[in-house]
Amino acid sequence: LYNLNTRSIDFAFAYPQTEVKSNIYLFPPPGIIISGNGKGYVLKLKKNLYGLEDADRTWWEHLSSGLKSMGFKQCNAEMCVFKKYDVIIIVYVDDCLIFANSKEEADET
Repeated sequence: LYNLNTRSIDFAFAYPQTEVKSNIYLFPPPGIIISGNGKGYVLKLKKNLYGLEDADRTWWEHLSSGLKSMGFKQCNAEMCVFKKYDVIIIVYVDDCLIFANSKEEADET
């Protein structure tokens, strides 16, 4: 694309990297032993899981605020596009494409 250097990133375990914003409780999975007999115990989630209602929104807020704190500006016309000088980042769920004039710029982003 216009002689730009490109990089792609797949954020492994993107959603579980973000904090849960509400109280969500689960029964322990089979085989997990909790002190005592474990009956009547539930587990409180601290991190998001794929499939939770707010997980994608929480991940997006986490990622976009991180990019903005690094000096990237979000495009008004397309919210998944961020730009900083000659570096452009396009985000799709937990994947990113980075376009830059030089290999060094793409790598350091």
